[in-house]
Amino acid sequence: MSRTYVGTSVPRNEDRRLLTGNALFVDDVHLEGLLHVAFVRSDHAHALLHGVDTSAALARPGVVAVITAEDLGDYWQPGPLLVPPPPIDGIVFNQASQVPLAKDRVRHVGEPIAMVIAESRYIAEDALADIVVDVDPLDPVVGLEAALEPGAEIIHPQLGTNLAAHVVQRHGDYETAKAAADVVISRRFHYDRGAAAAMENRCVAARWDPRAEELTVWDTTQAPIPIRNGLARMLGLLESRVRVVAPYVGGGFGPKIMMFYPEEVLIPWVAMRLGRPVKWAEDRQENFFATTQERSQIHDAEIALSRDGKILGVQDFFFHDTGAYDPYGLTVPINSQCTLLGPYDVPAYHSEFRAVFTNTVTVTPVRGAGRQHGVFVMERLLDIAARELGLEPAEIRRRNYL
Repeated sequence: MSRTYVGTSVPRNEDRRLLTGNALFVDDVHLEGLLHVAFVRSDHAHALLHGVDTSAALARPGVVAVITAEDLGDYWQPGPLLVPPPPIDGIVFNQASQVPLAKDRVRHVGEPIAMVIAESRYIAEDALADIVVDVDPLDPVVGLEAALEPGAEIIHPQLGTNLAAHVVQRHGDYETAKAAADVVISRRFHYDRGAAAAMENRCVAARWDPRAEELTVWDTTQAPIPIRNGLARMLGLLESRVRVVAPYVGGGFGPKIMMFYPEEVLIPWVAMRLGRPVKWAEDRQENFFATTQERSQIHDAEIALSRDGKILGVQDFFFHDTGAYDPYGLTVPINSQCTLLGPYDVPAYHSEFRAVFTNTVTVTPVRGAGRQHGVFVMERLLDIAARELGLEPAEIRRRNYL
């Protein structure tokens, strides 16, 4: 058998199962006595939550249970901080991680408020209309700069601010470099939000075996081992009693490595409580406001150069949209901040960012996890500098490579 792979077409082991429809995805999991879940989600980006009336839904034939935050008792806890901030001098970081179901306040459109468990997905979806949610809408906070203005609504009152983080990193003396420069170029760059929109939406199924005291979870996740360990801890089980199966996953791109989505926390808990297997499958509409997204950033960047195109220094002030919660800490904006330098010799660098809470879907790592933002800013500055100095784009880069 030839072991030469370059220039040859190598058959993939999984192709036959995928092409013949025999690959198992989570929504293909069918278990005896399976119950189905649908979520009541917030229609408001920001609102006070005064109450949830589930009585009509509970009276609907086929509805087995309706769960709100109050029903969770001590199980209702904010999710963990997945990546603590690095030890940077003077760092400011305010933690606010997602909760299983909204309590007292909703912070983005699509945040789950209640879950309906029924004999079929059709019954569960119909029962959503029976539930009355009493809310008092608040002004939504969506603009990154406006979020930090005096008088802006505060998304997390316990913090007293919409500032999620403030970080400064520097080396050399940028002001001295700027004073010695022949050319200084300043620009504002906007990098907008995006959704990964994987072909397969998220899906979670769980089955509890009370005799064996074993929990099996099927999850469209990129991180089955951390999910298993976390669920065991939350549910008070030994890790050896929890099995998380990540079958074929129809696209991940980062959002499916998020831990822990409310649905991942709730579905196993309900399966254990009701003693029946339970499944939830995200629909496409839900995917746009229940699955985490890419970040938006605004950069005010400046580059100082000599007449021959050598970089003397770079300065960058930027805002980072972390969404309603920040479970991944500063992973994304730190990546943007550190990657901006790229493969270039930059003698002086000053970078400062403010991460901002907004009433939008939570931001977590997606395809590059913020690195492309820094690259985009530096490469655009170099393109503009090349035009200003009459250099070829490749030449200005060659002169500054490390």
